[in-house]
Amino acid sequence: MVFGIGFSYGVLQEFYGSANGPLFGYSESKIALIGTISNALTYLCAVFNKTLMYYMCPRNVMLIGCGCMSIGIICTGFASSYYHFVLCSILQGIGGGILYQPPVVCGPLHFDTHRSLASGILFSGTGVGAFAMAIFTRYLIGSIGWRWCLRALGLLNLVVSGFASFLVIEPKMANFRTSANGLLNLGQLGSSKMFFQLSGSLLQSAGYLMPLIFMSKYAVALGFSSSQGALFIGICNLINAASKIFIGAIADVCGRINTLIVCSILSAAFVFGLWLPGLRETFLALVVLYGIFSGAIISLLPPVLIEVFGMNMYSQLSGISNCVRGVGVIIGSPIGATLIVANGSKPNHYINAIIYNGALLAASTMCLTVLWAKVGISRKSWKI
Repeated sequence: MVFGIGFSYGVLQEFYGSANGPLFGYSESKIALIGTISNALTYLCAVFNKTLMYYMCPRNVMLIGCGCMSIGIICTGFASSYYHFVLCSILQGIGGGILYQPPVVCGPLHFDTHRSLASGILFSGTGVGAFAMAIFTRYLIGSIGWRWCLRALGLLNLVVSGFASFLVIEPKMANFRTSANGLLNLGQLGSSKMFFQLSGSLLQSAGYLMPLIFMSKYAVALGFSSSQGALFIGICNLINAASKIFIGAIADVCGRINTLIVCSILSAAFVFGLWLPGLRETFLALVVLYGIFSGAIISLLPPVLIEVFGMNMYSQLSGISNCVRGVGVIIGSPIGATLIVANGSKPNHYINAIIYNGALLAASTMCLTVLWAKVGISRKSWKI
């Protein structure tokens, strides 16, 4: 629900700026900022979850997040001006950040040999959710209007996420809660490994969402319908969900960092090679191939953190790593939107934004490669 709604914002992005939308006449960058704020805060607020779980069990933390996120989405359905959308997005993002982090922290700690596979299954929910939410959101807008669409999504989140809150089991680790006293271990931030890990995460998150945010509107610029644009977002995310499980299984055999770097290289290559030409055929290939390989950007983060820094440090470093990813979201889509020319009505209007997107993913790959080399040299092994 958290990332299903967040990653399918491209559907709302396209509708909000249309002639029938509530934000017609606003620039693409301003409209993109609404979804970006929510997704960014979802990551940024992760840094507080470890402290919350020091005082409360994962279930109660998730219930608080579920309530905040649901209220934010429902209130958006009553918005009448731009700043209303922004304020509701802030509340939605804060709630989403509190809601999603407990299963991310608790889940991987229950596994060892098949940790990447388990993480892939866990994070496949983001792809399945975005597939369902993209199509469902477009359907609701057409059938009951955008206001009741958002109210329905908020109520659905309240029910589904509220139920999911009772399914998260706290790991049976002696120091799981006691190590939560404090936001992060400052000593770890001084290491070069942590620097390249955080830099790679920041750049990855900055580039990861851009194709999804602009996918629906770009499809319309290519001559596809709005419904087809929403379907492309859904298909990309559904493929993404399946690939996270498959790539997770590969990562357990071939190495977690190794697999992450290969997927990062391919994601950047597809942005340059398939999106930049501005053709319908290459764009459809991008929808499929980017969906296959970009999923590792999210699903392999927990296993890589545990691989490099150890299980005892994971629960603390997960929060700061995701917080940094939130900063990356802020510098990703909003800046990319400002690079779109003439409101993005033609494919060639996106060239600068696409180059920016590819450059972010390429720079992330370089940081992760340095991290791979450092860990490999220290362990005298290249299977990491």
